[in-house]
This record gives sequence, C-alpha cells and structure tokens, in this order.
Amino acid sequence: MFSPTVRASLSSVVILCASAAWVQAKPESAETVLDHSLHELMQIAESNKGATPAQLAKKARPLLERLFNFESLTKRAVGPGWRELSAEQQQQAVTLFSEILIRSYAARFDWHNKLDIQFAPPVDVGGGHSEVAAVSRYAGNVIHVLYRMESSGSAWRVYDVVVEGVSMASNYRTQFDAIRQRGGGEALLKSMKENLN
Repeated sequence: MFSPTVRASLSSVVILCASAAWVQAKPESAETVLDHSLHELMQIAESNKGATPAQLAKKARPLLERLFNFESLTKRAVGPGWRELSAEQQQQAVTLFSEILIRSYAARFDWHNKLDIQFAPPVDVGGGHSEVAAVSRYAGNVIHVLYRMESSGSAWRVYDVVVEGVSMASNYRTQFDAIRQRGGGEALLKSMKENLN
C-alpha cells in the first residue's frame, strides 16, 4: 500500500499528465492552423532555396496534404462531373490536381522576397465550416485572401482559397467542365497530366 504522501504525489502526477494530454488534444483554431503551416512552409523553402518547383513541391507536399483537403477541393473544382468519374479516375484526379496546385504555388513564389500574412479571427459559417480572411504582403503587393476551411476530425483543413474575390475551385471548374464536356473523364485526366509535363 502507498503512504498518503505517495498517493497524493501520484494523484498530482496523474492529474498533471491528464491535463497535459487534454491540452495537446485540444484542436487548434483555423487561424492558428494557417499561421503555423505558413511558418513551417517558409522553413521548408529556406532550407531548399536551390530546388526546382517540382523538387520543392515534393518537399512541401506532406505539409500541404495536412493543411489542404485536396479531395474536397478537387471535387469542387471538377464540379457536377465528379459523379461521372469512376473511383479510380477520382483518385487520379485528386493526385494530379493536388500536384498541379502545389507546383503552381512553388513556381510563382520567389523565396528571396519576404512573405507577410496577417490573419483575421475565423468566422464560423456553420456546418463545421469557417472562413479566415487574410491580408498578404509580398513583393510590394497587397493581396486579400479568404481561406475556406472545414473541420476534418480534430483539425481544420482548407477546401478553397478565394484570392481578390476569385474562388480557386470555381476558376478551375470553368476550365475543367469545358474539357470534360468535350471528352469526358479521360480527357480531363489527360489535360491534368499535360499540365504537369
């Protein structure tokens, strides 16, 4: 049997451990997720300054896969035609489209210029969705961005980005829908593959 003193000490340890576990399990806000991800992305960029867009995309992909819900974003970008794709085609579309987005951002980003983003507090829009407005200052330009995020388990993930009032998902949907209507799902996948070559 433990003495009262030892029991009290053990109880304190258990309570502290339980409190620590609760703090670690407490989900971050949508704003905090974006802020932390940005800093981590900048660290990746700093340590890979000479990398090509494709190489940088490979390095950044694990982080961006945690930040973005690429399946949800791809569904929105493909639009109504998503239901016409087979399960295999849908998976291919998610893989290809995510690579297009990651490489696109990597190619446009000049790592010599400092990126400064100020995030506003998240706005709850219902249904497990939040929107986070941000002002981005980069290379002498000021850009207004809105991150649309959804709760995925215990984390927030981005499912669309609106830049200066233009939705990324909607912008791609206009292009993808025209291709799909002309040639179906295979034509859409072919177009995505060609985009990466």
